[in-house]
Amino acid sequence: MANEVFMNRSVEMVPWQDYRASNTGMVVFYAGDPVSELPIREVPEEYPSDIQPEPNYETGTFGFYGCARSKIRSTFVKSKIRYLLFITKYIGTNADFKDEYLITGFYRVTKITDAKKQHLRFCSDYSCIDENVCYALRAEESRFVSAKDAFRVTPQLLKEWGFKGRVTRQSRIILNEEQAAAILGHLSSKPDIKEQYIEETARLQPRSDEESEE
Repeated sequence: MANEVFMNRSVEMVPWQDYRASNTGMVVFYAGDPVSELPIREVPEEYPSDIQPEPNYETGTFGFYGCARSKIRSTFVKSKIRYLLFITKYIGTNADFKDEYLITGFYRVTKITDAKKQHLRFCSDYSCIDENVCYALRAEESRFVSAKDAFRVTPQLLKEWGFKGRVTRQSRIILNEEQAAAILGHLSSKPDIKEQYIEETARLQPRSDEESEE
């Protein structure tokens, strides 16, 4: 869990480095929220919580406010991948999309930083203690769409991508430029409702005891 001090920490307070990459993509999973119709990330029911705010569409970062799945981020950087594509198994309130796998958004990553020291200082749950570097990613461009406009991922498509097994939090599906471009083209043709994601996440966010007393 990232503590309150860390959550108020600005992404501008750390040195970000330019990141060069090819136009390939990596699909990563995030858990959705059952209370919302929008396919936002899982929002904790209570405060504090071990649920990490990833993807952090508020700041366009991944792995900055939470340290889970550091090996996935390391693979992303070492493989010089440009696009981070977010997939979820829909569990929201719209029954039309129940249990469908949807790619709901993407980051075009252009900056990276080593976040290991701040993770060890501010987080109570981290996976990078035995690693030399723990990369956080930052997007120059990001887009998130509604469930209706999302890119649907079928079992057949997963096979075509060479992915076997069940999609989980630890899954990382690497796509070539053509495969990534097909998804990006679809998402880019749909309205960007990232601000609605942010507003809905804030609305459902539990308050600390201090905030509740106020």
